[in-house]
Amino acid sequence: MGVSYRPLWVELAKRDMKKIKFQELTGISSNLLANMGKNEYISMKNLELICRTMNLSPNEVIEFKDE
Repeated sequence: MGVSYRPLWVELAKRDMKKIKFQELTGISSNLLANMGKNEYISMKNLELICRTMNLSPNEVIEFKDE
C-alpha cells in the first residue's frame, strides 16, 4: 500500500493556489514538497502542520492506494 497526495493537489486547485504559495504559507521545505510530489511518506508532524495551516483533515491531504 502506498500514499498519494492527490486530495491535497485537488484542494489546492480548488483554492487556485500554486504549490510555491502553499509551501510559503505552510513553511514546509522544498525537499518536503518534492517528496510529496513523488508520493513519498511524510512525518505526522508535517501532516499536522499542513492540516492546521490549511484547515484540512488528514483525509483531505492524503489517500492510500494499492500499489
